[in-house]
Formats: sequence, structure tokens, C-alpha cells
Amino acid sequence: MTSKNKEKFYLIEKNACPEVFRKVIEVKEGIRKKTYPSINQAVKEVGISRSAYYKYHKSVYTYRGSDFDSVDIFNIISEVDLVSPLDVLFVFDENSAKIISVQQSPVMKGMSTIQIICRNLLKTKAERIIRGLHKINGIIQVNHNAIRG
Repeated sequence: MTSKNKEKFYLIEKNACPEVFRKVIEVKEGIRKKTYPSINQAVKEVGISRSAYYKYHKSVYTYRGSDFDSVDIFNIISEVDLVSPLDVLFVFDENSAKIISVQQSPVMKGMSTIQIICRNLLKTKAERIIRGLHKINGIIQVNHNAIRG
């Protein structure tokens, strides 16, 4: 795919969008929340045509600002001979963590640090991850920092 064919996205304030875009979003939200039993009913209630809805429904989205509302950073010090990074990642996978970054430091004196950054992780899941990591033989230390937006 060349750069000419790549899709471009713009983040635009709600009040700057044409009314039809706001109404398409209203229909989509109403369907998602089950406020309306059908698209036909939703477009009638909101006041747009079905053709306007179908023209824009795959192109207009809401931005919830949640992609980076919270970030959890785990720094795990481990003995290299006893711990595989895959064992560590398995604990995160078991807890459905949304991992955005994994880094491993070079080995020094038989130890290594693995840093894993997750987004939008519930506090209870973070606690389960920490408990799960401590159960792995060869994990020396687990440090966790949460940044909430």
C-alpha cells in the first residue's frame, strides 16, 4: 500500500462537525445501547434518512479518550536461567491485559529486567497479575506503577 492509498483520520470537535455526522453518531450510540430496536426506528427518531446513515456510518466514530486514560507499568526483575519471558507474558494473557510495550534489558550477573506496559487495566487485574508473577520461580522483584488519566 502506498502512502497515497492510506486512510487519514482527523480528530474534530463535535460542534465543528456537520449535523449529519452528529446524528449518525447518535443513531450508532442508540443502537449500541439498545435505545432503538432497529436502524429504521433510530433514523426516524433522530431525524436523518437511512441513506445518510448508511453513507457515513462506517466513516464517523466517537472518540472516547480512553486509549491512554490509564497506563500500568510493570518492571519485573528475574533470574534469566529460571524465567522465560513467555512465562511472564502468559500471566498477562491470562488476565486479558492490553499490552502496548514489552522490553527486556540485557542480561547482567544472570539477571534481567522485563518492562511491560499495559493500558486500561483494572486494579483487580493488576493485583492478579502481580500475584501470578510472584508465583513464577525465578522472579526476584515486581514493581508496579499505575498512571491514571
